[in-house]
Amino acid sequence: MGDGEFNLINRLFRQDSGPRNSFTRLGIGDDASIHHPEEGMALAVSSDSSLQGVHWPDDFPLDKAADRAVCSALSDMAAMGAETRCIWLNVMATDSRAVAEMAQGAMRALARHDVELAGGDTCRAAVNALSVTVAGQLPEGAAMQRDAAGSGDHIWLAGRVGWHALGLQQWLAGRYDGEFVPCFEVITPLLQTGIKLRQAGVACCIDISDGLLQDAGHIAAASGVGMDIEITALPDWELLCQAAGEASALALAAHGGEDYALLFTAPDELPVAEGLAVRIGRCRSGEGVSLLLNGKKIEIEKAGFDHFR
Repeated sequence: MGDGEFNLINRLFRQDSGPRNSFTRLGIGDDASIHHPEEGMALAVSSDSSLQGVHWPDDFPLDKAADRAVCSALSDMAAMGAETRCIWLNVMATDSRAVAEMAQGAMRALARHDVELAGGDTCRAAVNALSVTVAGQLPEGAAMQRDAAGSGDHIWLAGRVGWHALGLQQWLAGRYDGEFVPCFEVITPLLQTGIKLRQAGVACCIDISDGLLQDAGHIAAASGVGMDIEITALPDWELLCQAAGEASALALAAHGGEDYALLFTAPDELPVAEGLAVRIGRCRSGEGVSLLLNGKKIEIEKAGFDHFR
């Protein structure tokens, strides 16, 4: 006889829920978990959903899909500069086998990033999906936010963009062993980079989940500034051009999502540690985001990802 729901939860999630820390007073196994940030620290919470056929292809392994789902949620903590403490995981699955595969991937990601599973739920559904809520802490008033860019600030990028979309293209074309498929298969949230940026005094940051152009637009709109971004200054730009051709590289860099690089701004007087990020542009008065190719403004029509467009 197969596992019932509660035996399944106990076997797949509760026995190895990850490290317990002082942030968690009561963890997985009760009707709710109880948490308490350290003195002087604020609570940061984010929630994200991932759905088969929308966030990953139907033929993508479920354990890898769950690993990616957890890591994409963790990236929100990186963007705020928060120390990640725990997650709550809801698994919606077509059968118990799918639950087991997604549990394997989710727990693998949590172990890799030393994050505790504090609770969640499982249920049968018509399609496989995960909902991940993540919590962390950071000093009161120190969160990096989208509305803190100023005219004249430099624009920086930690990580690179366009490579996830290139790997996804290879997967969708049936090239499962393609050179760039690993860029799509694995998401690496820049957790320590986010903390270092916050500690250095960076006030404005966002992670690149929906495409460079669209996510930069979120900062521009929230902060009331315009932004000029030089495409050729992007990390590994020449390599991306060699791999995809310049025309495709432009679209991949501007609109390819789910690279989870950190886009942030900083004034002249704020030093950014060498090797931590690359300067790719400057904020200005006005509005909107302009992409430049060797100093000349260019238009790339395709928009970033939107669930309802």
